[in-house]
Amino acid sequence: MSLLWWTAYNTVLALGILWTAPLWCGVLISRAKHRAGFVQKATGDVQVPRASMQGGIWYHAVSVGEVMASLPLLKRIHSMDEKIPLWISTVTATGQRTAREKIPWASGIFYFPYDMAWIVDRVIRRLRPSLFVTTETELWPNCAWRLRRYGVPMVMVNGRISDRSFGRYRRFRFLFRRALESYSLLCMQSEESARRIRMLGAPTDRVLVTGNLKFDQQPPKVVDEMSWRRRIGVEDDSPVVVAGSTHPGEEDLLLAVFRRLRQRHPRLQLVLAPRAPERFEEVAGRVREHGFVLKRRSRVEADCPGPTAEVILLDTIGELASVYSVASVVFVGGSLVALGGHNPLEAASHAKPVVFGPHMENFREISSLLLNQGGAVQVEDPESLERVLEGFLSSPDEADRTGRRALEVLELNRGAADRTLQAILPLLQGRPWG
Repeated sequence: MSLLWWTAYNTVLALGILWTAPLWCGVLISRAKHRAGFVQKATGDVQVPRASMQGGIWYHAVSVGEVMASLPLLKRIHSMDEKIPLWISTVTATGQRTAREKIPWASGIFYFPYDMAWIVDRVIRRLRPSLFVTTETELWPNCAWRLRRYGVPMVMVNGRISDRSFGRYRRFRFLFRRALESYSLLCMQSEESARRIRMLGAPTDRVLVTGNLKFDQQPPKVVDEMSWRRRIGVEDDSPVVVAGSTHPGEEDLLLAVFRRLRQRHPRLQLVLAPRAPERFEEVAGRVREHGFVLKRRSRVEADCPGPTAEVILLDTIGELASVYSVASVVFVGGSLVALGGHNPLEAASHAKPVVFGPHMENFREISSLLLNQGGAVQVEDPESLERVLEGFLSSPDEADRTGRRALEVLELNRGAADRTLQAILPLLQGRPWG
């Protein structure tokens, strides 16, 4: 990034911070999730053991989804040399918790700094990384500029450019082009994402299509489906709809559909898993307003000791991927409302039929593969959702066939982690690996 563009960017950034300071103060006071890691993000005060510093990899994964998708690649890197320092940064608190749980060999886990030059510079000088890796499409001009100044190679893995992001990035192409020019390698999920990132200014010879790391995620080990049913309060022989990663506006629609389905399937139970932990109380209230008997996963025994709950609220973190194993059919949230959907592969890994709404822009390639192979069904509205769920509940054999096709899609598209590792290996040659 030239000095002129860097000065312009930081001037606009500083003015924006000053202009919106009262708003952000209010947000920080009123919303706990935005306070998580604020001091570290604002100061770059990264606390990592000195013995683990210098010569390692700084790996950035925004939140839970990016951390989970990165595990196959991170495990392969770790297996090459267990002594290599690996620092993981995330943006969200849930991402921090997931990283600490799933990557115990990490040398340090911290919050990604705000994109101010002096903050980013402090983190880089503290870590002195030999390689910076970011997942999906996180473009931070100051971070890119400072890493480039220090001669640290930058790699994007599992890169994608969604419809929404593409429009935003195109408006500021002059800025993001300079950030993209700092990358040594950009490993994209699909040809379409590769085409888009080239249009934004990425050097053509540095863009590769390596596939989607999410296909390489290993499903959680489910020792016994029945034990999971009892653990969350689902009856042993009842049909179950699991609605994963739901958002505001979806729960009411799902509960209305569920009420009508129970008229034909009286033993049907619904597992609701809101995407945001801060909405657990709100969703519990919505369930009660609809008149359903509610159990909360976090306190199954206290809420309802007998197996009589109609709706189970999955108000825990990190269990949804396992809970999919008890489903007769899975609905993927964020898709009935215009939020771009969520990852359907966790359900597919358990050979479950997958249903989602019209808004799957964030998982366009994955959803298309599932639809083309008959492993999923896309609906347009609550009425069509009810018809599709009714079809699977009334025909378990068809549900089973659809689920097996979903699993086949996942298995046929594995390999992105190996391809990505091979692509970045040249950047690791000659680095201090222990």
